[in-house]
Amino acid sequence: MNYLIWNIMDANTRLKIDPTMIFYHGTHAFFERFEDSFRGSNTAWDNTVHGFFFADKKENALLFGDTIITANLEVKNPLDLRLHSIFNDESQASIIWNMLTCEKIDNNTALKLIKDEISLGKIHDMYGSLHSIGEHEMMLEAGYDGIISDLGDEQIEYVVFQAMQITLLSIDRETFRGYTR
Repeated sequence: MNYLIWNIMDANTRLKIDPTMIFYHGTHAFFERFEDSFRGSNTAWDNTVHGFFFADKKENALLFGDTIITANLEVKNPLDLRLHSIFNDESQASIIWNMLTCEKIDNNTALKLIKDEISLGKIHDMYGSLHSIGEHEMMLEAGYDGIISDLGDEQIEYVVFQAMQITLLSIDRETFRGYTR
């Protein structure tokens, strides 16, 4: 089940994550709380520069580690980087285009250019361009506090930018075979 809520604010459709829903974080590390200084330390993926990753299904979290952390997330303004949203959500097109090209233009023009310039064959390169410290800082400056993206197989992953957005509920180490930090 995906826990996305659409809110109407100032005639724009905004996406947020329900803060009462349960999410799961898989890890090989042994820790008691999330700390910003350890963001991205558990995997070698480029996108971990953005924050802490969660799934809405325990089996998806297990892909990333055998210790499962259950939590609530406080994300009020996520950037939606799912494929469909990149090509259809006008409200975020300008920031995406700016991150890709360093060119600031209005949302309507940006969405048209994204549709015209980025083919499905170039989508992997496009995602790679979004995962650097500079692009992360641009997201923060634009007011985003998280990301919603595709995990694969039509599953969603949820990213919070800061540890303070996570309310840890439980840690299940039944099958722990990882390392401590």
